[in-house]
Amino acid sequence: MKKNIKLILNEFKITLFCLMPLHLISKITFSLSRLENSFIKNLLIKSYMAFFKIDLRQYKKKSISDYDNLNDFFIRELDLNFRKNISDEKNIISPCDGTISGFGEINDNTFIHAKRHKYNIDELLDEKNDSFSNGKFINIYLEPADCHRIYIPYDSNLLNMKHISGSLYSVAPYASFGIKQLYSKNERVVLNFKCESFLMTIIMIGAVNVGCISLTRHGIVMPAKYKTSSKNISGIENYNNYKKGEEVAMFNLGSTVIVLIGEIKKSQWCDNINVGQKILIRDDILKIN
Repeated sequence: MKKNIKLILNEFKITLFCLMPLHLISKITFSLSRLENSFIKNLLIKSYMAFFKIDLRQYKKKSISDYDNLNDFFIRELDLNFRKNISDEKNIISPCDGTISGFGEINDNTFIHAKRHKYNIDELLDEKNDSFSNGKFINIYLEPADCHRIYIPYDSNLLNMKHISGSLYSVAPYASFGIKQLYSKNERVVLNFKCESFLMTIIMIGAVNVGCISLTRHGIVMPAKYKTSSKNISGIENYNNYKKGEEVAMFNLGSTVIVLIGEIKKSQWCDNINVGQKILIRDDILKIN
């Protein structure tokens, strides 16, 4: 009975999302989260912390008064002393804190999410791309309480980035399960990297209230109105080289990160990689033998 009620409620929420002006809601959130009035921003931050049970001891700024506004709190910088040291092993690490919502193999340029939805790589990247045939994918959902900064999983060179317009449906588990092709429908930012012997792509999926994604070195990518970056990122020597564990981007609220990994002849998922498993920045996700 409870299961049926939950399914009905989830369907009702999905229907609401289809009817609501999601971009307008995200624009309002964008403005509210940048208010710097001390009383308002402190109230918003305290409310957010209480609702999502956030402990600031793991972050560099440990007092509410240290944050300029709610958005500054959203993208609060983690004290990496609370995460594992990066080992010398050539393993691929988690780019973010979050919950694993899917992982597996890419076959015929497609992967299956939640044992239900088939995603075509070309549609997800909005271009023809055969680089990930016989590769792997992992999908990590960032909850509102998680750190919203994204770190590079492996030594890489950023080749290019792409902003793909779309909707802003919620990416909460019930929505990613219930909405067909959700990740290919939502607004997203695609970052393509060249690693030592394989290609890697990080896809940052936008969602309701997550109408802003920025790159640490290149500024805001979406929304386009506030865009400070350029698609042409070449011309500065070593500027686009990233060492494993280095910060690369951030969400202005939680969302989902999908990592596509090109074919690696000898590799295997780490033992801790399971759907529903909580994972932290710097945790190993793929062993390279």
